[in-house]
Amino acid sequence: MKQKSWQRSSLLLIIPLLFAATLTPASNNSSNFNFDGSPVAESVIEAYSLIENNYAGEIDHERLSYSTISEMLHVLDPHSAFYTKEDFQELRSQQQSEYFGIGATVSQRQNKVYILAPHEGTPAARAGLLYGDQIVLVNGKSTEGWNSNKVATELRGPRGTQVKVGVSRPGVDKPIEVSISRDAVSLPSIPNVFMIKPNVGYIGLRRQFARTTGEELVLAMKELKQKGMNELILDLRDNPGGLVQAALDVCDTFLAPGQKILSIKGRKAGAERSFEVRSSSAETMPIVVLVNSGSASASEIVSGALQDHDRGRIVGEVTFGKGLVQTIFPIANGTGLTLTTAKYYTPSGRLIQRDYTGVSRYNYYLRRDEKNNSLDKNPKSEFRTDSGQVVYGGGGISPDVTVKERRFTPIQGRLQDPIFFFVRELINNQTPGFNQYQVKAMNFKYELKTEDLLVSDELVAAFKSFTLKREKDFQISEANINENLDTIKLFLRRELATASYGIDIGQEVLLHQDPQVLKGLDEMDNARKLTQKSNSVANK
Repeated sequence: MKQKSWQRSSLLLIIPLLFAATLTPASNNSSNFNFDGSPVAESVIEAYSLIENNYAGEIDHERLSYSTISEMLHVLDPHSAFYTKEDFQELRSQQQSEYFGIGATVSQRQNKVYILAPHEGTPAARAGLLYGDQIVLVNGKSTEGWNSNKVATELRGPRGTQVKVGVSRPGVDKPIEVSISRDAVSLPSIPNVFMIKPNVGYIGLRRQFARTTGEELVLAMKELKQKGMNELILDLRDNPGGLVQAALDVCDTFLAPGQKILSIKGRKAGAERSFEVRSSSAETMPIVVLVNSGSASASEIVSGALQDHDRGRIVGEVTFGKGLVQTIFPIANGTGLTLTTAKYYTPSGRLIQRDYTGVSRYNYYLRRDEKNNSLDKNPKSEFRTDSGQVVYGGGGISPDVTVKERRFTPIQGRLQDPIFFFVRELINNQTPGFNQYQVKAMNFKYELKTEDLLVSDELVAAFKSFTLKREKDFQISEANINENLDTIKLFLRRELATASYGIDIGQEVLLHQDPQVLKGLDEMDNARKLTQKSNSVANK
């Protein structure tokens, strides 16, 4: 009876979606679809019935139903997607810029789960958890065999509920056990805000565009201007998108009143909408915008609008090319889906979306065409910015200056494990002669200086000795270390900054040596000229 009940609820979940997905292009509303007696719906019902009555093995009705919905949406386009209850909750949390838990980033190393860092003002930080603490117990249950996702799920829960966490720390004989009350943990869109050089501010809008993004940007601009910023690097790399309204809020900050931001066109006739800047004033300082292949959707709205209005100098790599608007629909049992309901266009009329016809989802997301193993070889349509500069549509946002992102070699990637374990020992005063690196409490308010946490040759020698003693565990040889000394120094400084001041400051260490960031700084002269040009056009 229980299985029959689940079968009925599964069909009730799937059939309305079939109804939505099989509307013909000529249909403008649901009244044109004959749901009763539909051959499509009848086929699904018959298939479920045959499976239920004849399949030899056990039937996982939930998995069967969810896979049916997912495959149905995949037929439409690469971005319409189904979300299980857990995934849908995560999607909602990202949009609301918060979740409920203890507030720590966990990382899996050598099949164990460790705290990479607690976040400022969170229950984990108040409980005194530190970088490198191995999570060995959660509510009395051993975490042996758990992966980082399992641990993260167990640490989350309703606000105000208690979770008991046991951690193993170098230099401490027994696990440290703490009871932590779960609370709201912010997920800011802008994790990095700092002065990258005198007069030049850096704002890293590298997480999803969310409800709070516009407010975060206003506060970040205010903070940096108080420190002397009059030029800006806006980093949108690897930002996958998010709420369209958040992208509009960002554009409101930098574009002139009344300038067009984007237009949205749906399938229905007369469904086009246009969005313009609503603010009465705008920031006029020179801007360099960083993008890469991971910049998508809302990131492309912002970079495309700034480029079309000659407002920002775009540096980096061609963006992902996602110009489809997804509407979120909650459905049964706490699940949900995102469904493409429109396409969006930049102010000059460019369609950002790449062509995905005849390309598998796998190759689409890897940006590979199945026929010629490359993408965007078809001629693109030409458009022009406000000043007449030629730009192209149909394949993402092309930067004004192309700079390849830094890529680490496989050996450099493998070095991260021994560096993590070495720093874990170091900050807990387990490395003789280096007690100055001990961390007893984190300082999230610290502003990193050029001379801070410099890595000496003596520290590198200690790391080398530590790593070679565990060569079998890390698969790192003496030659590997000698050939990558500069990278080792960079990674060591990043981990020390993360352990002392948090993940965002650790990221800051890498940004100061990032080739795309450095090129952005070089392009600031051209950004100034572009700003003068855009201001003159806007004032006509």
